[in-house]
Amino acid sequence: MRYEHITLECIEGVATITINRPEVLNALSMQTLDEMMDALDGSVAKIGGSQR
Repeated sequence: MRYEHITLECIEGVATITINRPEVLNALSMQTLDEMMDALDGSVAKIGGSQR
């Protein structure tokens, strides 16, 4: 999925999600939340679940 409202970066097992909507002061919308959920689901699968 291509994200319009967030950026996702995964480095050394750490995923960083950044809201990127400066035109509305990074306000949350349903699309932003959907993108965050998709990014979280994909990151957990990519990183391999919880690593404690």
